[in-house]
Amino acid sequence: MEKTSRTTYILAGLAERIRYETLPPEVVAKAKALILDSIACMIGGTLPVQGKKIIDIYGAMGGVPEAGVYGTRYRLPLLNAVYVNAYLATTLDLDDTYDGHPGSTIVPVALSLGERDAVSGKELIEAVAAGYEIGIRVSNGIKPTPERTRQVRGINTWQIFCAATTAAKLLKLTMEETAHALGHAAIHASVPSLRKWGFLDGRIQWLKNNFGYTSYGGVLSAVLAKNGFIADTTIFDGDDGFWIMASSDRCDDDALHAPLDRYFILKVHTKPYPACRHIHPTLDAVTAVISEHPVSPEAIHRVTVETFYEVVNDYTALPVLPFDVVFSAPYLVALVLHRVPPGPEWLSEVRLKDGSLLKTARKVVFAEWDEASLLYPLVNRELLSKVTILDRSGTAYTRTVRIPRGDPRNPMTEAELFKKFETLTEPVIGKEKAEKICTLVLEDLDTLDSVRALTPLLVP
Repeated sequence: MEKTSRTTYILAGLAERIRYETLPPEVVAKAKALILDSIACMIGGTLPVQGKKIIDIYGAMGGVPEAGVYGTRYRLPLLNAVYVNAYLATTLDLDDTYDGHPGSTIVPVALSLGERDAVSGKELIEAVAAGYEIGIRVSNGIKPTPERTRQVRGINTWQIFCAATTAAKLLKLTMEETAHALGHAAIHASVPSLRKWGFLDGRIQWLKNNFGYTSYGGVLSAVLAKNGFIADTTIFDGDDGFWIMASSDRCDDDALHAPLDRYFILKVHTKPYPACRHIHPTLDAVTAVISEHPVSPEAIHRVTVETFYEVVNDYTALPVLPFDVVFSAPYLVALVLHRVPPGPEWLSEVRLKDGSLLKTARKVVFAEWDEASLLYPLVNRELLSKVTILDRSGTAYTRTVRIPRGDPRNPMTEAELFKKFETLTEPVIGKEKAEKICTLVLEDLDTLDSVRALTPLLVP
């Protein structure tokens, strides 16, 4: 098999062609917005107990201080910093989405490596854009059929290529070395584990998508390739390629090899709620109803949610611990009905003991909607939910949402994104630093000779 026809080389060549100077302005603007959003998620991720514990574990290890743990004063060896920052980025479940959460395996890698190696702002943007483009092409190319998705689903499995590509760009790997880095990344990839997250027990496993390890493995793959480690560069190809290794039942070479005539980063979603993206259309629908009809929680008889099977089968248990909240659809609906503003407050241990919230959550029932289940597994999917709130007088209020807020087809406003950033960062680093980060990333990032200019702003 000729090298030039191998998927690793095709993807490596595409990554090599992604240059800041040739990126469309809208791609640069989107990359900056996603960098800012991930910074917010990393810093906000230091607030829950899981974030604090992972910081303590790695902080105790110490080591050569190559990169910071953002939102703290710790500085760690590169790979450990990457692990912690990527874990923090997804802790609150506010990280960006595209059939997964690519930003959590791209931005922590880019910032950690960028800080260590003093890369320029343009180089950072370029690497971030490449991470999204290569990773999402792998996601689209190995996406299982709807039937297979019901049995096996994984996110970190493909997102390791986001991390490996981002690192390859910043480490200035050649095309040959990048192909080997992608080969190593496939060997470091985790098995697709989403069906075994603890949903049946109502206690979500604390590694969630395991993005810390995914990012660690992606960076290590690039480092190994840079140091001459040989990989199998046919890893994606044939009937025994990565698609079947990743438990998929299909491989779409056209999607894997999609040219740069379109940029998938423009299809990445941002999230307004600290909740699994699959529950967002339901929360949008509830928000719309109560904004038009100010029904009180006490006046509600029942809330019926018709949506796709993923939510109905896996996300209907009440939370046992605060960490479980982001996957508890009835409890999340209750938070919206009680007008609790979205943010880290949703994961408050005190609220889990609030009898009125739990009483409202028990009024929420779920049913699978066939149309929603058919749309859900598609690549350019719609997340469909219909909510009916029935009050004690017998009046019913119904709202259907097909495209949740934060989808590029229904984007969050600039004001909403700023509000999210402030909510997550100001309790940790203060208002002044938060405002400076916004300006530096959104307005001045292209002009920075070194992204180390960000470092002093990312600590308390």
